[in-house]
Amino acid sequence: MKKRNGIAAIVAATLAITTPAALADSNIGAFAVGAAVGALINNQVNKNKQQQQKQRTTTQRSSSVNSYQRQQNRQVQAALNEFGFPAGTVDGQLGQRSRAAISNYQSYMGYQPTGYLDDFQRQNLLSAQQKLQAGGGAAYPQVVANEGVQGLLKAFNDPTYADRYRNNGVQNAAVQNNQGVVDRGINQNAAAPVATGGGGFAPLNLSPTQTPSSMASHCELVSGMTQANQGVVLASNVTDPEQALGEQFCEARSFAITQSQGVLSQAGQSEDQMAQACGQIADLMQPATSQIGTGDVKLVATQAQQLANSAFNNDMATAQAYGEICLGLGYRQDNASMALGAATVLLAAGQMPYAEIMGHHARWGFGTTVSASASNAWYNTAVTSMEQGGAQPVFLPSKTAERNAVIKASIANGAAPVQAAGGGLALPALNLGNN
Repeated sequence: MKKRNGIAAIVAATLAITTPAALADSNIGAFAVGAAVGALINNQVNKNKQQQQKQRTTTQRSSSVNSYQRQQNRQVQAALNEFGFPAGTVDGQLGQRSRAAISNYQSYMGYQPTGYLDDFQRQNLLSAQQKLQAGGGAAYPQVVANEGVQGLLKAFNDPTYADRYRNNGVQNAAVQNNQGVVDRGINQNAAAPVATGGGGFAPLNLSPTQTPSSMASHCELVSGMTQANQGVVLASNVTDPEQALGEQFCEARSFAITQSQGVLSQAGQSEDQMAQACGQIADLMQPATSQIGTGDVKLVATQAQQLANSAFNNDMATAQAYGEICLGLGYRQDNASMALGAATVLLAAGQMPYAEIMGHHARWGFGTTVSASASNAWYNTAVTSMEQGGAQPVFLPSKTAERNAVIKASIANGAAPVQAAGGGLALPALNLGNN
């Protein structure tokens, strides 16, 4: 109907400018109408040509995008094959076999086995492949000897992973235990159990409130349980809050380690220099971190701001960079005090989602007092800052909604500010792109 009206309009316009005498001549009138229709047709032909050209351009762009995606897929397939997750032919087509390989990789790493990689999972896989091809596996011979090349995925992501194979290659007994006995943080230096007269042994105190031996070993136990469960705990099926929260902690820990390495590579400082500086920061922030177990979020935040403002001369960009580096270093070195000190610096810089770290540490007593109520207060602070305060997520952004839901489902089951000394710290200068 629209096209017909257009033709009628052109014809009417043509006739309107034609003299009565001309209209009397049927040939002239016919010519005028024919010319008008011809003009419309030519106009439509030109439009069709333009549309076809546009379609060709769009197709070319789409082809370019598809080509880029196929290249990404080929990289993923090659990496999966290299680490012993057979994805088949490296053709850029993620079919059934490739999806199965991705799911197996995800299960091995403790991720939810969806068959579809998120950005964080893909980055970890491809980064590990680069390290493997560069000869990085030579640093972890015992990991390879015990687990094969797949073990390097975890070793590259967490350098403390190899510690289990030290002491003449004997694996940590808590990890090696095939009877499902969970490490409850038994004091390794305590006296051996005394045999009773009946040939048995005195009972051990296996109270779940005891602190796990380390953050690294805790995450290994969590990972083992994740694999046994064939995937991570989802918000829809939280039956074991401790496992669910443990998975969130260990994912955040791994993410922080990876992020730290990225920031450190741009900072212009060696890891040893930064480790020393991070130790200083941990000591400085101790008045704030010592209060984390109380669950008094406002008090800790106030103290952290005062201490950080003094140490970093109100330069919160530098404070945040140090916080991100030191948080990852703290986890790599299994140093709970360093990690907590870094988290309080990030809190002082206005990054409230890092309150999740305080929640995890208070949950299991990593560097602070064990307190479930304090833990819940910190978890609530982190989740609320994102869901109601508009704060940007700091761990695995693509999984924020599910992570927050898991944390909320898990916890549903269940002094005057210190004046900081002036003058700041003598910390190494970071290259933050200001020069």
